[in-house]
Amino acid sequence: MSAIMARRYYTRGLSELKSNELDDACQDLQAAVQLIPSYYEARIAYATALLKLKDPPRAIATLRAGLHYTTSGPGRALLCRALGDALVQGGDFLAAEQAFAESQATSPQDSADLHDRLARLRARTGRFDEAFTELLAAARLSKTS
Repeated sequence: MSAIMARRYYTRGLSELKSNELDDACQDLQAAVQLIPSYYEARIAYATALLKLKDPPRAIATLRAGLHYTTSGPGRALLCRALGDALVQGGDFLAAEQAFAESQATSPQDSADLHDRLARLRARTGRFDEAFTELLAAARLSKTS
């Protein structure tokens, strides 16, 4: 029963997030996470809403808490990527680098998305040669898809 309720909160929260009703989205997505703490899709959407509200510390805490419930697999990789994005927005570039590295280790399949995120991180830290290398890797991967 709680899974059905969590899914309803999640779908309503996503709809509100898409229509930029951020406070309502946060409320519904947080309810979904509270019902099922391992619901990583809802947790990532909740963190996205928090980031849009310019609240990186809460988004980071939400995503880090999710790592305790999702110990392996693609869900953990997605949580790590979202955490890396939140850490970049919060200005903690070293921790973001670690989160992206864990995402890569958890899901070793190469993806243009991860290279794009790494390129943005490296550009923010002034490592422009590495940023261009990451962008080139992303372009090559997206061309083959």
